[in-house]
Amino acid sequence: MKIISSRKRLLQLCSLGLFFGLSNLLYAANLGQDYSALLSKVSGPNNTTFDYDSFIQQAKVTGLSMAVVDDYQVVFSQVAGLKENGTQHKIDKQTAFSTASISKPVTATLVMMLAQQGKLDLDAPVNTYLKRWKIAASDLTKNQSVTFRNLLSHTAGMTQGGFADFHLGDDIPTLIESLNGIKLPRYKSPISIDFEPETNWNYSGGGYVIVQVALEDLTGKPLAQLAEEMLFAPLNMQHTTMYQNGQDKFLTNLAKVHDIDQKVIRDGIPICPQIAPSGMWSTPLDMAKLTIEYQKALAGKPTKVISNWVATQTTEIQTIKVTGGWSAGWMRFEAQGNLDWFSHGGSNTGTGGHVMATMEGGKGIMIFINATTRTRNPAINMLIESVVKNLHWTQPITPSEQSVSKVLAEKMTGRYLSPADQIVTISQQQDKLIYHNPLQIGGGQFTGEMYYKENNKFALDAHPNIVGLEINPADQQAYLTVFRPGTSLQDYAMRKLRDGEQLPFEVAENQDVEQSIKAYKEWQKLYPNSRMLSSNTLNNAGYTALAKKDVKAAINYFSVYVALYPNDANAFDSLAEGYMTKGNTQLAIENYNKSLTINGDNQNAKDMLKKLSAAKAL
Repeated sequence: MKIISSRKRLLQLCSLGLFFGLSNLLYAANLGQDYSALLSKVSGPNNTTFDYDSFIQQAKVTGLSMAVVDDYQVVFSQVAGLKENGTQHKIDKQTAFSTASISKPVTATLVMMLAQQGKLDLDAPVNTYLKRWKIAASDLTKNQSVTFRNLLSHTAGMTQGGFADFHLGDDIPTLIESLNGIKLPRYKSPISIDFEPETNWNYSGGGYVIVQVALEDLTGKPLAQLAEEMLFAPLNMQHTTMYQNGQDKFLTNLAKVHDIDQKVIRDGIPICPQIAPSGMWSTPLDMAKLTIEYQKALAGKPTKVISNWVATQTTEIQTIKVTGGWSAGWMRFEAQGNLDWFSHGGSNTGTGGHVMATMEGGKGIMIFINATTRTRNPAINMLIESVVKNLHWTQPITPSEQSVSKVLAEKMTGRYLSPADQIVTISQQQDKLIYHNPLQIGGGQFTGEMYYKENNKFALDAHPNIVGLEINPADQQAYLTVFRPGTSLQDYAMRKLRDGEQLPFEVAENQDVEQSIKAYKEWQKLYPNSRMLSSNTLNNAGYTALAKKDVKAAINYFSVYVALYPNDANAFDSLAEGYMTKGNTQLAIENYNKSLTINGDNQNAKDMLKKLSAAKAL
C-alpha cells in the first residue's frame, strides 16, 4: 500500500495496527467518499442493517475480518468476534486465518514467476520436472501430456478434489504418501486421471500437490520457503505464511476453527500437509497487498514483484466448462455488479474466506470467517453483496434495441440440466424471459431477467458469460450454450430436457425405492460419469432430505446409494440412519450390521446398534 511521503509516520502506525479508523478516512478523502460511513453497517435482506457485532451473532459465526479496496488502495477494514469462542481473545487486524484453497492462486503465482525466469515451461509435460514421483502413463495422456497450465486450471483430469485437515499428534502424510492415497481419510487409492487433459474441468487439490512436488524438486526448496522469499517478504505480507503448526516460522496470532455449534475443533489449528492447495494462513489486509499488486500489474502500473506477464498469465481464462470461467490459478466466473473479477474462495473445516478483485479499476473485497461452511458462506455472500450495494459498484446491462421474437422466446423456454445436476428453468413472464438457477457455486441461487443482446444470445445480471440455445454436434440435442465475450470459448453447458423427461433425483423425491433405483441405473447406462451418480452426491442428497424431514426421499436416496455402491460401508450406515429416523428399528439394525460386515471398525454402527438394542429391550 503506497502513501505519499508526508504520511510515512501514519503508515508506520498503521502497520502496528493503530489508527485504522483515521487511515480509512484519509483514504476516503483521497477518493471523495466516506467509506467508514458507507460501510459501517452490513446491509441484509428486506432493507435490514446490522453493525458488525450484531451481524456475526445473526449469522452464527464466531468472528470475521475483512478489507475493502478501491482505486488500488485499502479504504476500509473491519474485525469482529473472537479468535476462540468462550474466551476474551478478540480478532484483530493482524489475526491470521487458515485460507484453505486461496493458497492455490498464490501457488500459481510462484509457478508463473519461475516460468518468466525461464526455469520451467508451463506447457511442457510436468513429469519433466518431477523427481520423487511421476504421473503414471495412461491412454488418456497419449495425445496431451499433463502440464503445469493444466494442473493450475483444473483441466488436467486429476482426481483428489480436497483434503481432510490434520492436527498436531496425527499421523500426517508426506506429499508422496498423499499422491499415493496413503494416510488420507477421504481417499484410499492413488491420484489418477479421469479424462484427457484440456477436454473437461474437474477441481483437483491433488493436482496442486503435483505442482508442489514439481516446484520443490525443481528448486530444491520447500514451497513455504519459496512463497516467503518470492512473495510474502517482498510484499511485506508479515502475517502470511505457508509454514504449518509445529514449525518454527508458524504464526501465533491465529483465528481457531469452529464447528456448527461454534465449538473449537480439536486444538483449533488445522495442519494442511498439502500446502499448495490449502496450507496458507493470512489476513485480509495482507491479501489486499497481493491483489493490489496483481491489479497494478494488469494496469501496467509499477509493481514490486508481479509483472504484467505473470498477472496476465495467471488471470487469463483457460476454460469455461462446468464453472463458467477458470484461469491458471484464479476463478473467473464472478461478475458481482456486472464487473469483471478474479477471485478465489477457501473452505477448510471450520474456517475459510473469499478474496476477489476487479480486473480493472482496482476494487477488491477480502473476507475471512472462522466458522463452518453452513454459516460461513451465507455470511460471506451477504458481506460481498453489502459492499457492492453500498459502494454502488454496479454497472447496468445494456440490452439490444431489438426485441425477442416469439419463436426465439418459445425455443428458450424450458428446463435444462446444469453441470451441478440441478434443473435450471427459463420461463416467459409477459414479454420477459426469466432465468432461474436453484444452485450456483458458492451455494446461492439466482433468478433474473435475460437481456437480449444480439445473434440470439442473452446476458444475465452478475454473470460474466452470455448464453444462447445451440445444437450440440456430439449428440444433436439442444443445449443452453455458454459463450465468453472477448474469447472464442464456448461450452454446451446445459442439455435442454425433453417434455415430460424426469431426472433420477425427481423420481427419488416423488416415487418409491424400486422406481428410484431403476431411474438411477438407467441414468448410469446413459451417463456413466455423471456427478449425479457419485457416492458423495447421493449421501448428501439423503441427508438434505432428512434435514427437510422428508424421510421417504432420504430412504430412496440411501437405497440408491446402497444399490450403486454395495461394498461401501457408509452406504449401509446412512440407510440404517434413514430407517432409524423412520422408526423402523429392525431394518436399521440389519443395515448397521451390514455396514459392520464391510467395515468392522465402523464405530458409529457399533454405537447405534447398542442404542437400538437397548431401546428394543425396553
